[in-house]
Amino acid sequence: MNAEQKPKAFGIVGVIAAFLALLTVLVGPSVHDAMFPKPRIEDRIAETAIKIRDRVAARLKGAPTPEKRFALRVSSSQFPYSLSLALVGVAIVGGCVGYLRREDHRYAYVACGVGTLTLAWHAVLLALGALVLCIIIFSVLSFFGIS
Repeated sequence: MNAEQKPKAFGIVGVIAAFLALLTVLVGPSVHDAMFPKPRIEDRIAETAIKIRDRVAARLKGAPTPEKRFALRVSSSQFPYSLSLALVGVAIVGGCVGYLRREDHRYAYVACGVGTLTLAWHAVLLALGALVLCIIIFSVLSFFGIS
């Protein structure tokens, strides 16, 4: 069976997953913010003030505090990033399996390359966040004369 007759299923799945992962990490947060807009700061402050008032009133009356409702532990804004990491895993595994099965190597290279590019984009975002945090901490410490 020559290279043209071999099935290329794993390589193609890897390439599709890699490009979906890259699309998800680049466009996903914007789509999420458009679908689920954050409430205005005034609304969040008002809700917090009402909750505090109700708890204080319940405590002063001796009544039991209202039971907490189920809180979502994972922020839904992290969903695009988690989905892209899962797709990167599928892409790299698909590319590697396609390479090991001696499918067309171009598919394996593209799947692993675009998957690695997506992981690098995650690393750049994390590095920029860490850099901003370090700058803020350094500014605060130097403002108070702590060095």
